[in-house]
Amino acid sequence: MGYALKSVKLNRTKILRLLKKYPNRRIYDTKTSQFVTLSDIREMVNERQDIRIVHSKTGNDLTRSVLMQVITDMEAEGHESLLTNRVLEELIRFYGDKMVSVMSPHLEQMILQSLAVQDQIREQFTKAFNQPYPTPDEAIKYMMDQYQELTGQIPPFGKPSGSD
Repeated sequence: MGYALKSVKLNRTKILRLLKKYPNRRIYDTKTSQFVTLSDIREMVNERQDIRIVHSKTGNDLTRSVLMQVITDMEAEGHESLLTNRVLEELIRFYGDKMVSVMSPHLEQMILQSLAVQDQIREQFTKAFNQPYPTPDEAIKYMMDQYQELTGQIPPFGKPSGSD
């Protein structure tokens, strides 16, 4: 299958980072030639790096299993659980159902859409709260300038103090 490759090109832009899990439970990063921890893997995921974790001897894909370990560790560290017991129970029930092949891509798309909306909201908040706010005098002058531009008249309440 080509697991000896250190990386695999994805969609011409992303490189898949290959990690190997050894029987002693240690995970080896073929890119940096170092062993990594679950915390390191979490950082890779947060940096949006595409990773694949394979068993060092068999080449079996262990990515999902290790990612679930990362989630479990995060919850053990006190992070709020995203997957409630109810959600986990429903997911377990789906595994025996014929709808799993339909629901899996649907759930993935719903989560990706939700994340895209969150990114947009974060961006809007960042723009809104990082802009320098005008002083009251600057705001009044701006509003009066806009009034004059729209109506062609000098505002009836005159010019703000401090402007000439």
